[in-house]
Amino acid sequence: MTSAMIEEPPSAAKLLLIRRFLVANGTQAEIDSGRFLQRFAMPGGALSQVASSVSKETTFRQSFELPMNALIKAYEKHRDTWQVEYEAHVNWEFSEEELSLIVGFLESSTGKHFLEGCSRMSAYVNTNTEHLVEQIIAGA
Repeated sequence: MTSAMIEEPPSAAKLLLIRRFLVANGTQAEIDSGRFLQRFAMPGGALSQVASSVSKETTFRQSFELPMNALIKAYEKHRDTWQVEYEAHVNWEFSEEELSLIVGFLESSTGKHFLEGCSRMSAYVNTNTEHLVEQIIAGA
């Protein structure tokens, strides 16, 4: 199946569906919080110097929280760009009819179970295969 490739701006009704879609699948929470930036705040990562510049006695928790807070502060002025980009892409990707069906499913109890189940499945599989990842890394 291919993208709908819709270039024209969405109608008011479709924009409402787009926003419901972003809420239902969890993307809106990521946009609102900037949580998708967490990987850059990990201890030892790109922003480790933020935590170490505050104090040499930084706790492990602070070594994540200080860079994350700095990222969120810097992200705030760009947040609307993510909103516009996601809304534009969802508009381009799906027709209004498709969005109506998808949103109807995602907002239903079965759709909510599907999303929760996908999240749990990833967590369980990651936990249950952690030892294999360690073997893969050691073998690389």
